[in-house]
Amino acid sequence: MAKARIHEQHQEILRCRLKKIREEQKAEKDKREYESEQVFGQERGEGSSGMKQSAKLKTLPVQLDELDAMDDDVKEQQWRLLTEDEMEILTLEMYEHGSYSPSYGDEKEAMPGIEILDEAEDVQKRKEMMDKAENGSAASTSNDLSMAEAEMELIARRGMTNDEAVFSVEAPLEAQTFLWSEKYRPRKPRYFNRVHTGFEWNKYNQTHYDMDNPPPKIVQGYRFNIFYPDLLDVTETPTFTVTPCDDPDFAVIRFHAGPPYEDIAFKCVNREWEISHKHGYKCQFVNGIFQLWFYFKRYRYRR
Repeated sequence: MAKARIHEQHQEILRCRLKKIREEQKAEKDKREYESEQVFGQERGEGSSGMKQSAKLKTLPVQLDELDAMDDDVKEQQWRLLTEDEMEILTLEMYEHGSYSPSYGDEKEAMPGIEILDEAEDVQKRKEMMDKAENGSAASTSNDLSMAEAEMELIARRGMTNDEAVFSVEAPLEAQTFLWSEKYRPRKPRYFNRVHTGFEWNKYNQTHYDMDNPPPKIVQGYRFNIFYPDLLDVTETPTFTVTPCDDPDFAVIRFHAGPPYEDIAFKCVNREWEISHKHGYKCQFVNGIFQLWFYFKRYRYRR
């Protein structure tokens, strides 16, 4: 009961304050209308939008200055009495009154050492950079590699022999969608892959070929080096999956990292891997390079 009575007394006090405020508003109504007419006359030449805004301001039951002077309880009560349209008009008035949009300054008032950019030139420069980024090729060429990617390519080239060749045939993927595509622009990672080839001197080849007339070279292994210099979460190691193709002799290796990189895939020979480090197997993510090196098993048959 005591809480109910206190609540009733509080509501009565609020009603009294609100009644007093409305009486003061009524007494100053003529003054506000006169000031509004003057403002309306000054803004009449600024366009119909300004005229409409001034007309809407006159219809408000409370002005911004009066609202700021109210107590929090009265202010909350007053806000509840506003309609949705009145609340929108008053909110716009608060935004303009607060000067949230910065005003243009004079170049002479700038601090020494501050570079002043021309607006048109800056817009044109940013547009050219965006067009260049959108139209840029995703191929792994040394002409458009960044400094970090160029260093990664030098690391990936180390120890390359005559039995190895550059492998850059990508496999097509379905359209990729990412939850982070609105925040980061997806891009395809660069890479430097090597394919190891050699002769298979089985019994048949020993019979029909020799060193002067060697047999055709076959693929004996791959060394994939995928570059992720700008990977956001470096603690999340990139992964790969192997999917057989319709042709059982081939498979697709797909590499997945994270933002801002898309997935990338390559078509390779489908044979059993040597997964022992003694035979050159390596799967690691070091210094922004995901390395997957492996050789195929060699089968020897006996009678």
